[in-house]
Amino acid sequence: MIDSSKMSALTSWLVAGAPPKQDFAGLMGEIGKRVVATGLPVNQFGIYQNMIHPEMPGRYNYWTPAAGPHLLTITADQLRHGDMWIGTPAATCMKSGRMVVHTLGQSPEFDHRPNAKQDMKRGYAQFVYTPLHSHYSLAASVAAYGTKTEGGFSEDEIYALRLIQAPLARVVEAHVLHAGTVQVLSTYVGRDAGSRVLVGNIVRGDTEAIPSIVLFADLKNFTALSNARPASQVIETLNAFYDVAEHAIVGNGGEILKFMGDGLLAIFPTPDDLAAQLAAATCAISALEETRAALVAAGRADISFRAALHLGDIHYGNVGSRSRLDFTAIGPTVNLAARLMAIADDVSAETVCSEAFHQLVPERTELLGEHTFKGFEAAQKVYGVKCEDDRNTA
Repeated sequence: MIDSSKMSALTSWLVAGAPPKQDFAGLMGEIGKRVVATGLPVNQFGIYQNMIHPEMPGRYNYWTPAAGPHLLTITADQLRHGDMWIGTPAATCMKSGRMVVHTLGQSPEFDHRPNAKQDMKRGYAQFVYTPLHSHYSLAASVAAYGTKTEGGFSEDEIYALRLIQAPLARVVEAHVLHAGTVQVLSTYVGRDAGSRVLVGNIVRGDTEAIPSIVLFADLKNFTALSNARPASQVIETLNAFYDVAEHAIVGNGGEILKFMGDGLLAIFPTPDDLAAQLAAATCAISALEETRAALVAAGRADISFRAALHLGDIHYGNVGSRSRLDFTAIGPTVNLAARLMAIADDVSAETVCSEAFHQLVPERTELLGEHTFKGFEAAQKVYGVKCEDDRNTA
């Protein structure tokens, strides 16, 4: 028996935006509990979402009274090919924009699927899928309700599920739009810059000084490569390099600020604290070593790069025109790091560093000479950074 007062309370709560604000897993659990509290025989409640995400755009968040919330992800390739998504009841519902009822054992168009057979073994009798129509996001989401009640949901119960369809759609769409915004900003401008934009740091000229280890890196012989190979191979090489480099840099506490053609600019923020600066310097070296080792392990010995490291304050913030802004890093620290990288080949070193960086890890560096750089009056000492193998054999 459906409790009409609790059903009304559920609808009003959804219309109000399902307060208080919480992560989507927590939200799923709360919705599931409230749906069950109405008397609806729901043994599984889930939401299929098509997110803006470069690697895992498909998501199925689901909740059961016994096990709580879970998340299944679907890759972009799986969304386009194969039967993990295509032809499923949820995909049919999302594509058609109409409710789909899958009564297990009585729906031959769906019963042959492996997940249907698994659901039957778990005791499920029926799943009802309702489209959650979007006003602003690109793709609709789908709500899924599974029951183990013999015969499935009654007509009155399905009617009740449809009553919460529209308010549930608004709650889910708000989450999809927010999560998509966060993901797009993080993907295109970086995690830190993205979070700054979201909290309103969008005034042109707003910058702050951040003490950091600065890392520049770029591919060797890229001009010859790009002139000799098809664009698709050049892009594949760049993506392979960036994938490996990002994993190593982020894993060691750094952040890539920019991809620049065949190179990148990354920082390892550190307070004005010697121990913290030493840790950041060590992490930066580790990131470079791990990147090179991972490229070799992946069979990409054809990808080689040079790098430069420096310590100092960078000026980080909004720079641009009135209608087009960019988060960027500027200042003498960035300039010197760029100049250092430009002469790495000239001094026959894969990784070079400044005097400031050398002072943090003198055992990891060796003096290569002094050089005069454009824009810097005094000659600058240039050091080569020893890799771990070099130290072990020294």
